[in-house]
Amino acid sequence: MSQGVLGKTVAITIAGGVILAVAFGFLAEAITGLVCGTRPTPDSLFAGLGLAITGNPAGYAIPAGCAMPVGWIRVADVAAVLLVAGLAVWLVRAVRRYRESDRAFIADLRTRPGFASTSEIRDHLSARAVLRRAQQLRPDLARPTPTDVGWRVGRARGQDVYVSIEDSVALEGPPRSGKGYRVLISAIVDWSGPLITTSTTNDNLTATMRMRQARGNVHVFDPQGLSGIRHPLRVSPIVGCENPLVAMQRGTAIITGTALGASTTNGEWAQASGVVLGRLLHAAAVGGKSIAELYDWGTSPAQTRDAVDILKADGTPGWGDSLDATISGDEKLVSSIWFGVHGAVAPLAVPQIRDTLLPHPGDPTFDPREFLNAANTLYLIGSSSGASAMGGWLSALLDDIVEVARTTALASPGSRLTHPLGLILDEIANMFRWGNLPRIMADGGGRGICTFIVLQALSQAETSWSRAEADTIWAAATAKVLLGGASHVNHLRDIESLLGTRDTQRTLRSWTTRDAGHSTNEHHERRPLMSVDEIRRLPPSTGLLAYRNRRSVLLELTGWDERRDAATIQTGKHQTEQEQRDVFETRRPSAPSRADATEAVIDE
Repeated sequence: MSQGVLGKTVAITIAGGVILAVAFGFLAEAITGLVCGTRPTPDSLFAGLGLAITGNPAGYAIPAGCAMPVGWIRVADVAAVLLVAGLAVWLVRAVRRYRESDRAFIADLRTRPGFASTSEIRDHLSARAVLRRAQQLRPDLARPTPTDVGWRVGRARGQDVYVSIEDSVALEGPPRSGKGYRVLISAIVDWSGPLITTSTTNDNLTATMRMRQARGNVHVFDPQGLSGIRHPLRVSPIVGCENPLVAMQRGTAIITGTALGASTTNGEWAQASGVVLGRLLHAAAVGGKSIAELYDWGTSPAQTRDAVDILKADGTPGWGDSLDATISGDEKLVSSIWFGVHGAVAPLAVPQIRDTLLPHPGDPTFDPREFLNAANTLYLIGSSSGASAMGGWLSALLDDIVEVARTTALASPGSRLTHPLGLILDEIANMFRWGNLPRIMADGGGRGICTFIVLQALSQAETSWSRAEADTIWAAATAKVLLGGASHVNHLRDIESLLGTRDTQRTLRSWTTRDAGHSTNEHHERRPLMSVDEIRRLPPSTGLLAYRNRRSVLLELTGWDERRDAATIQTGKHQTEQEQRDVFETRRPSAPSRADATEAVIDE
């Protein structure tokens, strides 16, 4: 045993003995005073300790006519020892639990140098900071609020943290990490301009639809019937395709949003399929055909002769001959091209889906320009799985609106939308591959097209887009909000590097048996602000913000039920849930009654 450890052990033993002596003396005197009415006088500080050990009261001057209750005193001493020991064990365990808890972990992170200071947050990420550019970003508002010109992403050092709507935001968190509950629902509710939001589930829609209806018109495009909304939006993909440019863009967008478009090895076939589908859309538009004819044309090249005739008679010059040459070409080549076209139109075989792409007489017409003129909302609900996957058609609708927004912005003062368009793209990688996302992430903020993309992992983006496009999306996100729970080690190492480093100091003491004393050495080193394991261990109520060239911010994340308007959101949520239950109940196939079953048996 080293001299240092021995010295500490002796010191602790002496201190413990003194504390026990004082405690036992107090108990002996107190109990004797209760029994005899007079307190005994100890001969020394350790008289009570001697009585507890030996049971001999010789260390006390006892009042005449009274005997010390030695038995009671020793029982009290044992009880006191057990109580103190129990408290000590509880304290040790409590300290150990605290050191292993999320609260201690976060408290340690807050003390580390390297995170943004209070003044840095106030100068660059506070409500006052985002309001400085309110005149340029929202000239239509006389008294803008912070949520009119910024995304609120959490709290840090007692302040609300905002990033400008000019910034493209990427929120990364694994499933069930609280992305919607703590961030997205509040972002949807707070957005004061036109908004498009995507999702594969109803969580965000259910919690926010009634709140968005208080701001403007709400549309739900749900071809697969996943939302449970009574009157979903019907949009014809043929409308507008009289314009050959629109037809080509829409055909490409539909193919890009399909599985073929997401393939990195079949890009040339996806492009060829997009060209063919664009010509079919143009033929349907100029020929006054419906979605049913478009489906027939897309299922087989042999059924497109009608489309060729329409294009030659009324379509864009040369398009009919081009389509004719395509379907008359090599059989293998045509088969490869039509593989993408057939996959895009395959969902149209489902009557419910076809119905959503065929507006009924009297249905309101969805006008992108009208949509962009107020705080209207469009929910895009769908899934990329199954034969009824509608990713391509959802992608085409999103692409149409954003393209109108871009042209409108270029014709507006300052080349910026008067009412910024918000794109909160939750689960978009699980819905469809939107080909324009990298470009919009890079330059949309300057046009008033504000993007907030949500990913479960960066590798998810690499699956839907190429590796280079995923890197572009990640790099273009000038504000990155990161949640705990991720497990991709290489990506966590990148985040570790992104967060930066901190200066640390370690003091090392060495003892020597040759000389009576010790030596002290101080080591200064730069360590990661957070290690890979610490980033993974972040609790759900905590996030990280990497913003532009600023130091990283440790965010406190709260759920939407802690907002001031939580009661209003909850009321609207209950109303929407009731509507969804009613709609799903009406769709449920009814079981035959007992009487009907009996009649069927008799008929047999």
